[in-house]
Amino acid sequence: MAEIREAVPDDAMELAQVHVRSWRAGYRGLVAQSYLDALDPEERVKRFALDAMELRGPYTLVAVDHGAICGHVTIGRSRDDDMPDSGEVWALYVDPQSWGAGIGRALLAAGCDRLRTAGHRRAFLWVLSANDDARRFYERAGWTADGRERFDVFGDTPVRKSSYGTLLENSGSQP
Repeated sequence: MAEIREAVPDDAMELAQVHVRSWRAGYRGLVAQSYLDALDPEERVKRFALDAMELRGPYTLVAVDHGAICGHVTIGRSRDDDMPDSGEVWALYVDPQSWGAGIGRALLAAGCDRLRTAGHRRAFLWVLSANDDARRFYERAGWTADGRERFDVFGDTPVRKSSYGTLLENSGSQP
């Protein structure tokens, strides 16, 4: 099983490469292919503030297997005005080569543990509404759709997202 640890600045490029591979495989058919093709790890690496992490967010953990980063979770306090006291899973991505190995579950549990440590009792996340695999993953981990929806635009294409929530007292114990 992969080791879960705090991300460090030297992880940024490898983390961005995993992020791009995960997007290209996981969002194929859900996000415009031209947008996925244009994703660039060099541009994505700038999004990770790994030298200024704090539990209030962004705070990134990585999964490392055989010396290589194979997934990451970024957490923090809610970025949504209507959920001010909640924690949020900002991102959870696993390298497609590692899908099905339990890495996503381990990262999600570790992220929830950190949110709990930061004092949050509840957490939520956003998932592409049409991403049935991701929705099933979160539901198996005990998360439930809370009825909130929004649209994000990737390239020129609006994409519907659904919010899922969980009580943190229960989320860390999921297999």
